Amino acid sequence: MISIIKAIILSIVQGITEWLPISSSGHLALFGHFFSFQDLPFDIFLHFASVLAVIVIFWKDIIKICDIRQKGNVRFILLMLLALIPAVVVGIFFSEVISGFFSNLFYLGLFFILSGVIVYSTKFVKPSKKRISWLDSLFIGIFQALAILPGISRSGSTISAGLFRGIKKDDVIRFSFLMSIPLILGASIMEAKSIVFGNIDYLILAVSFIVTFFISLFAIRILLKIIRGGRFYLFGLYNLLLGIFILVWKLLVSFV
Repeated sequence: MISIIKAIILSIVQGITEWLPISSSGHLALFGHFFSFQDLPFDIFLHFASVLAVIVIFWKDIIKICDIRQKGNVRFILLMLLALIPAVVVGIFFSEVISGFFSNLFYLGLFFILSGVIVYSTKFVKPSKKRISWLDSLFIGIFQALAILPGISRSGSTISAGLFRGIKKDDVIRFSFLMSIPLILGASIMEAKSIVFGNIDYLILAVSFIVTFFISLFAIRILLKIIRGGRFYLFGLYNLLLGIFILVWKLLVSFV
């Protein structure tokens, strides 16, 4: 049974790391390891609170896209659906394999390093203003599927993929955040039964939800400023250093 203190700590971690390109799943797995608490439905529940923050911030874009009478909206919706396919396929066929990585510090450190390399590589990308193509959408979707692994940031991977393809920053941000909504909502619905009939007190769930939601609002606004300011790649250094630290820690513990 998770305590209220641990739940709040995990909620703060989720709110900060879900949208900053430093992997919420990786941090939750890391904190869960030190707290001796692993509960995937609870983690997904916190993700649901985070995605609600996206809906609040991008509500105007969501309403605009839903108006299929406007030119380009149907195309944008289809592009997002295409980008979701790789993650859905990986989630369905490899979920059991991937779940085993969450409790393994070696893989966690390795994936953080990989995420760091991906994000830091955006430093060398030349800015462009091209429109998102079908191939761009699939490319971003593949990177999103990669982010199912703990330690690899979803926002970091998808935004990096878009920048690699030469898409304009604002378009990449919009596409990355909006495409997260159906993916996270779908995962939350699938785990709803486990959450409702789980052993976590409803008061703890309510507090965790509120904390995660408001921290997520703050983190998203910070990330938007950082990306537009051209400092997005700096998060890659954090991921690299954290990954190396985890691997060194794992090595030292194995010799003790």
